[in-house]
Amino acid sequence: MNEVEEQPKNESLEGYDPADYAKFPIFQLGTGRCGSTLMQKILNSVEDVTIYGEHGGFLRQIAEAYFLNLEDKKIAKYIMSQNIAGEDPNSVSESLKNPQLWSAWTNWYNRETVKNNFRDFIESFFNPISLGRKVHWGFKEIRYGLNDRVLEMLADLYPNGRFIFVVRNPVEVVASKISARMSAGIDADAHSWAEQNSCFLDFYRRNKERSKIFRYEDLTSSHGPQLNQLFDWLGFSLTDKQMYIIEITRPSYHGRPRPVRLTDSQIDEINKITKELRKELDY
Repeated sequence: MNEVEEQPKNESLEGYDPADYAKFPIFQLGTGRCGSTLMQKILNSVEDVTIYGEHGGFLRQIAEAYFLNLEDKKIAKYIMSQNIAGEDPNSVSESLKNPQLWSAWTNWYNRETVKNNFRDFIESFFNPISLGRKVHWGFKEIRYGLNDRVLEMLADLYPNGRFIFVVRNPVEVVASKISARMSAGIDADAHSWAEQNSCFLDFYRRNKERSKIFRYEDLTSSHGPQLNQLFDWLGFSLTDKQMYIIEITRPSYHGRPRPVRLTDSQIDEINKITKELRKELDY
């Protein structure tokens, strides 16, 4: 397996071996009902991979705070350019204790410590020390790519991270959402599909070395080369475990409702909204 360069040690994790950063994280994104759970199961069948499930999209707010720290002009002027984080923290305390000095914006951190702290926060949820072993950690989520900067934050914090975007035909996605009672309406679902996948495609075009777009149909229609190519890219070996997962998760619909049959006019509406992006994704 090809390893990537290690990330700096987070000082707040006392005793944490920096070698634990050697295995790159994997972030798996997609729309609702796109097949992301199947991909998550396939990745988790690899021995040293732990991909957690959805978490309600709370990193949206974290990304806002992250970029506030890095981009706000007052923070840049009064904090990032003046503090001495890591050099002499006692001097910061002394400044705060001196009533003759201006302390309104005095803080101890800088850009480097901001990044380390946000890494610590994210990994406290998705790469806990309690695992006790090195893994390719990460998560799958369906709530990012809708007017947020989560992908941008993750790419900035983890330049060695890998991003997998699972896409599926929009007609099938909308039909599945309706069956699962997750639909916001055909028009809204189609626009949401287009917006999220446009975000993923744009990210992929700017980060081809560390991201892949994977079509759900290529995963379920055959055991063809696409999954093999994905595993080669990740540095994993494809085994019978992955093929078995694909077989046992093929829809049987026993005790579950089948996807609704959309009318021709409904399909036309979805295709009209998603036309340009469908072509770019070969649908």
